[in-house]
Amino acid sequence: MASAVAPAVVLAVAFASLVVIPGGTLASSAAKESPTILSITIKSHLPQAVTPTRHSILKTATTLLLSAITCLANAQTAQTPQPSPQPQTAPKPLPAFYRNVILIDPAHGGPDTGAHLAGEVLEKDVTLSFSARLRTLLSAAGFTVLSTRDSDPADVLSTDQRAGLANHARPLACLILHATTSGSGVHIVTSALTPPDHLAAARIALPWQTAQAPTIPQSLRLANEIGLALTADKLPAVLLRASVPPLDNLTCAAVAIELAPPAHAGAQPTSVTDGSYQQITAKAIADGLSSYRNHNAPPPAAAATGPTGAAR
Repeated sequence: MASAVAPAVVLAVAFASLVVIPGGTLASSAAKESPTILSITIKSHLPQAVTPTRHSILKTATTLLLSAITCLANAQTAQTPQPSPQPQTAPKPLPAFYRNVILIDPAHGGPDTGAHLAGEVLEKDVTLSFSARLRTLLSAAGFTVLSTRDSDPADVLSTDQRAGLANHARPLACLILHATTSGSGVHIVTSALTPPDHLAAARIALPWQTAQAPTIPQSLRLANEIGLALTADKLPAVLLRASVPPLDNLTCAAVAIELAPPAHAGAQPTSVTDGSYQQITAKAIADGLSSYRNHNAPPPAAAATGPTGAAR
């Protein structure tokens, strides 16, 4: 395009410097007009001295000048830079879970009081106080802690609603807290569902009533890690399998932890409302969760996490 425009530009500049002088002579006006300003003046009443030959030359020059202007305008339009299109980036898929997030579900609440424990203590109050202690210790261990309730609500939160909140948060683990006066020690319950034979196919569409099934192996490892931490602190731990709502509806590693009085041979059992007992138990559970995170959800490589080392 540039090679075709160059001769036209030369012609444009040459003929743009010519003006018509009365009497039929041609003279250069380069000294008076800038060659970059294209100005054409054609007089309709030419003097008689202008011969037909010169009239034809003038018409030809005008035609060439207009052609040069058109070529120059087209070249300028073609060379105008156009903004480059922005590349389309696909949204990043959500992770299977966030390795630093724990969801706590203090069972019962509101009109649902749970069991009536010794001394007319309500289970819903024990699970809420135990949840507060556990939250503080988990936060100190670097976890982000979410909870289905932080107070005693006016309305009942159904087990399906609790499971929905947990599944939406995609936590590393979910803990369902209960309290009882039956038995002794800490009861750690995992779902009684059987894992499917083909885990990949099971994750395409999970039935609500058996959503926990593909995650049973992770839940069993979580229960084992918490049990080992409790035993290390000389707290009796009992591992159980049962269908405790909303365990079967959760899609993350999940256990129900039922706090029972510790067994003391020849002594009066400690109540589950005892602050010291709750604190020791909560510390052991927090240690078990930290161990589970280190063994089953190690942080990504430093190159993948960026300069801050932050990881989900």
